[in-house]
Amino acid sequence: MNMLSFATEWTLAYCGFTALSLGMDRHHADIHGRGSVPGKQQRIRLQASGSLALMASYFISSQAEGWAMGTLSCLGTMTAAALPLALLLTYAPQKTAILGKLAGLLALAIGMAWMVTAG
Repeated sequence: MNMLSFATEWTLAYCGFTALSLGMDRHHADIHGRGSVPGKQQRIRLQASGSLALMASYFISSQAEGWAMGTLSCLGTMTAAALPLALLLTYAPQKTAILGKLAGLLALAIGMAWMVTAG
């Protein structure tokens, strides 16, 4: 596995889990204040973008290592991305949205670098 592909997978998984958590009432209220819930359209957007980011992470993993080993690698990468997010949601929930957006931008930059070096 290439280090750039792993970094792309990890940042996409982190970004996807962040979007999915922001679509939940509890985490949205932790970040944006008590009583705040995401609207229906915002919830759908967050869930769709989170799911797409996780699928992209799986796709990159399977392209880098093949479908059999890529699936196993992706599950490990997703676990490694979920742990810091869970800790961040527990101890500093206000920083979650900002770091999720930065992870998305970083995923784009690293992904482009990986595509240039891979092919």
